Amino acid sequence: MSDIRMELSRQMVHLSGVVFIIMAQFIGRELAIVYLSMIALFFFIYSWYVRTQEKKLENLLGKMESKFRDLTLKLERKHVVNPFSGAMFFYIGCALTFFMIPSLAVASAACAMLAVGDALSTLAGKKFGKRKIGAKTLEGSFACFAGALAAGIFFVSPAIAVAGAVAATLAELVPRIDDNLVIPIVAGLAMYGISFLA
Repeated sequence: MSDIRMELSRQMVHLSGVVFIIMAQFIGRELAIVYLSMIALFFFIYSWYVRTQEKKLENLLGKMESKFRDLTLKLERKHVVNPFSGAMFFYIGCALTFFMIPSLAVASAACAMLAVGDALSTLAGKKFGKRKIGAKTLEGSFACFAGALAAGIFFVSPAIAVAGAVAATLAELVPRIDDNLVIPIVAGLAMYGISFLA
């Protein structure tokens, strides 16, 4: 599979996080924090299991796990030491955002900005990126802003969504910190702050 097709598959999984953000609208902020934390914990434990398990079980459950593992590891980048760390930080970032931001709409917008904006940033950066901004590209950053804005306006007003999209785009540029963790928190805090002025 080509690099761009592999990245597309990887980012489709990233985009699937929107499903959990939509679910939060029906179960409320407190339960959303619980289930997002549980998903993050699952990825943490499964990452440890995959790194430490040398012998595959021979029973049916073991065979199913082996197939699931092979499928999910194909979507990981080659340089990743801890498998599923991106997914783990995605759900930790979203859980922290729902915990820190009292507004369900703002927290949902921030997490949707992560799911959509970050995915589009990576795809656009890989496919069209020519002008570098540190380790990222201008084209990727523009796609991040556009995707974050489009995702945000489903939950908050356009003016608040613009503030969140700008914050998400700037957070995505921060080096050495996983953007899955930083984007929703920074975008959420920016939108929550702006919501008092709007």
